[in-house]
Amino acid sequence: MKIMVADDEELIVDLLSEYLTAAGHEVSSAFDADSLVAAVQADPPELIFLDINMPGIREGGMANPKVTLPDAIKNIPIVAVTGNEAKKVYQMGLPANIEVLSKPINFPDIDAIIAKYTA
Repeated sequence: MKIMVADDEELIVDLLSEYLTAAGHEVSSAFDADSLVAAVQADPPELIFLDINMPGIREGGMANPKVTLPDAIKNIPIVAVTGNEAKKVYQMGLPANIEVLSKPINFPDIDAIIAKYTA
């Protein structure tokens, strides 16, 4: 499966990318909204693990709770990777069809999410 990992924390990108690659997936990465959009337009993934707090997705921290998804990714399944509770994430304007993966990351949760899209 082609998977994009988009997070402004290099450690998270490395961790997820290494795990997903070892599991046999083709993984690409982005560190901000602009590079995410460019990568998706060049080679669309089948699934995106997205840090909803990275630059260009949610600016201004808690002062601006609104999540803005770029149009280029709206038709791709997204898993929101966040330290926030799922309830708070949906209050930020995230569509209900987006799954939430809470930090710290639990690998069995990642496997379960991917299984939903590969079944």
